[in-house]
Amino acid sequence: MKPFSFSVTRHGIPLFAIVMIGFAGWTIASTMRPRSVTSPPIAAPTQPYEKNVSGTGIVEPASEVMALAIERGGVVTSVDVVAGDHVRFGQKLFSIDARNYQAAVDQNEAAVLAAEAAIGSIDQNILLQRDAINQARANLNVTEAERTRASLDRSRYAALVRNDWTPRQRYELATADADKADANVIAAKAALASAEQQIEVLSAQRREAEARLAQTKALLEGARADLDKTVVKAPVEGVILKVNVRLGEYALAGVLNNPLMTMGTVDPLHVRVDIDEADAWRVRSDSPATARMRGNPSIAVPLSFVRFEPYVLPKRSLSGDTSERVDTRVLQGIYAFAPQDFPAFTGQQVDVFIEAPKRDGDAQRLATYRND
Repeated sequence: MKPFSFSVTRHGIPLFAIVMIGFAGWTIASTMRPRSVTSPPIAAPTQPYEKNVSGTGIVEPASEVMALAIERGGVVTSVDVVAGDHVRFGQKLFSIDARNYQAAVDQNEAAVLAAEAAIGSIDQNILLQRDAINQARANLNVTEAERTRASLDRSRYAALVRNDWTPRQRYELATADADKADANVIAAKAALASAEQQIEVLSAQRREAEARLAQTKALLEGARADLDKTVVKAPVEGVILKVNVRLGEYALAGVLNNPLMTMGTVDPLHVRVDIDEADAWRVRSDSPATARMRGNPSIAVPLSFVRFEPYVLPKRSLSGDTSERVDTRVLQGIYAFAPQDFPAFTGQQVDVFIEAPKRDGDAQRLATYRND
């Protein structure tokens, strides 16, 4: 029998491998800890009804979110509210630089005063012209009386001159006086007609001035409207939800992706819940509904039905991408609750549960999502 001879190749390497395997097993075993079952940090919401339809709801104002805009762009000169302020109807919210618009109002006010003064001047001329007409009419009466006297004198002197009781020169003088009286009557009538015609001219000028005054007043009202549009006022009584305008910034006019200011009526608050089109037939307007707070399902509030919006919309997954994926279509139900009963903020998501029959249940409750 040959004596045992240790070989590194034949005996050392396998022995080293066995030692390393044992060390690895010991290391793994020492790191293992017994697992303990723990409760989740936030409990999942429980279903308040035996059979229900659930959906995600968004808290919104009863008036829906109003995106306030301004019709005339300009530099912001005042911001009179902050987010969370309660405002009255017509209360000033913010304004832009109004100097150009105020100048236009002042200019048109001066134009209105000038137009009114022109009408006053024409009225005075009409009064004077009426006096001139009365004077011309009186002058006509005088000339007609003088013509009558001269005609009688001519007739008398004609009879006397036929009998040679008066010089013929005196008859010729009476005839000349009668002819002169006729001419004076014609001139007086022409003067009266001219004076009366001037009244018509002045009346036409007054109508033109009145039209100019109406036009100027319309321009003034337009300028005042433009000036009023430099101030944004609250369209309803409510709460300012967000302010995106700052003093000294340029406020763009029109509809913006990021509105200058948002507000709404928050008493009561509404919940807009998306109901899957496959479950729409199971929901009724008189079905009880409950909203639960996300993060604390123990906070819940019963909801009162407001309305269904009958147009079924595409549902968009809340992925946050610019182009969100369309999953299905949903019926939107609107429910109300008192803000003091449920500490939810506008825009917050809540879990909504609506009591509903089984899918294979009462057939009389099919397609009953219309408002009662």
